[in-house]
Amino acid sequence: MTPIQPAPPAQGAADLREGQILEAQVCIVGAGPGGSTVAYELARAGLDVLVLEEGPRQSDFRPNQAHTARVHMQEAGAMLAKGPTPFLVAAGRGLGGGTLVNSALCFRTPDAILEAWAEQLEEPTWGPEAMAAVFDHVEAATGVSLPASDYAAGEHNLRIAAAAARLGLPGGLARRNTPGCVGCGQCNLGCRVGGKASVNLNFLAMAAERGARLQAELKVQSVDTQGDRVIGVSGRAVDPTTGRLGVHVSVRAEHTVLAAGAVGTPRLLHLCGLADRIPGCGEGLLVHPGSAVLARFPEPVDVFQGATQGVWFEDPALPGVLPHGWASPPEVLAMLLAPHYGGMKQVIPHLRHIGGVLALVSDHGHGSVSAHADGRANIVYDFDPHDIERIQEAMVLCARVLLEAGATELYAVAQGVPPCSDLDSFAGHMRATSIRDFTLYAAHPMCTMRMGQSTNSDGSVRGLERLTVADAGVFPSSLGVNPQLSTMAAGTVIGRALAARA
Repeated sequence: MTPIQPAPPAQGAADLREGQILEAQVCIVGAGPGGSTVAYELARAGLDVLVLEEGPRQSDFRPNQAHTARVHMQEAGAMLAKGPTPFLVAAGRGLGGGTLVNSALCFRTPDAILEAWAEQLEEPTWGPEAMAAVFDHVEAATGVSLPASDYAAGEHNLRIAAAAARLGLPGGLARRNTPGCVGCGQCNLGCRVGGKASVNLNFLAMAAERGARLQAELKVQSVDTQGDRVIGVSGRAVDPTTGRLGVHVSVRAEHTVLAAGAVGTPRLLHLCGLADRIPGCGEGLLVHPGSAVLARFPEPVDVFQGATQGVWFEDPALPGVLPHGWASPPEVLAMLLAPHYGGMKQVIPHLRHIGGVLALVSDHGHGSVSAHADGRANIVYDFDPHDIERIQEAMVLCARVLLEAGATELYAVAQGVPPCSDLDSFAGHMRATSIRDFTLYAAHPMCTMRMGQSTNSDGSVRGLERLTVADAGVFPSSLGVNPQLSTMAAGTVIGRALAARA
């Protein structure tokens, strides 16, 4: 397998006609890590596969966060979770889905999590021993490895790794699916040099080589049924930049796979009125909440150069907490630091000296996904009080490592916490915060179509025939690690099971 191949050809909105009916043995909605791996397994088995994707037929990457949100994020990056503390929930779109615009971190699902899934589902396929071979497969296909050089790793990440090691914390440089990385530090804006092995450049390309057809710029609005049997989907052509809808198209298939993500899949099922037939559809949303600590260093650390989020560490005393290096676009960093420097303009000369660490928490809160009448996601999330305490302690841990790395001043991404130069002062202010003080952002929605509840252990949907889900929604519990590799592995397992049935 070659991790980086030419992007596969795809049809776009201009290729669709009013009233057109497309046909396939299997229709897959969504071309991200779940949909692409399913497409490969089915095409490899000789099935006629049609992959549908709302995003653009060709990736359009620019070094601009607003452009990325408009073109390559679901709902233009503006999906908001309501609750005690509203926060944005990110989900990618385009051929490659979230792998186009993530930070490329590749963690395997922890063995303890897999053991719990296998026991809960009474299915050894999901156990660590069986899944090890699946992870070997997806890592080989996507070129997962450590950075090839110190430059590709980045000075900021190297400093954090060394500091964590001095403190005796497990961790180090992160394994990523970036075999062609040149250290430009723009992974989450889309890799413009082609160094990231997003799934459109491997699994989707290999599926296309084996006959799978790709139809982008089609917004699926309905899952169509005859009785309890799903017969396909319907939707409209869409301009991926403006969102303007065009001609109406239907797809008829013997089997339908929803891989639109843990938000997109239940949103669609609620929108078309099928959610009530599926137990727990859209319930149980988890998001890996967390926040960041920024820090000023006396010398440049150039957080924008090198691997994006290229380092991680953990503290055994804080299970389920995963800190890793954090880099955001300069405009976002300037906005966060503006209150401490007297304005965004005043921040600019200091940006090369700013570093940061983000901590995510394996959460126990409760969220849900449904749909507004206009098709937008209706997301609600309520925090577990213990998770709030763990976020606070996680940020103290981040601060400890940053100070060890040489930082002279700490800035919490939280209201009411002043700049601090020592750990005791920072910890005291952090532990006095409430959840309403945090500036939160979630990019790991999961668990909304859980195996054992909404779906069976092979991803098939309970309550409807010939419908399967293959995205992060099927996870029975929080992962505690970044989910892209786990989603590829789940898509592989579900795809193989469906190929055997079909």
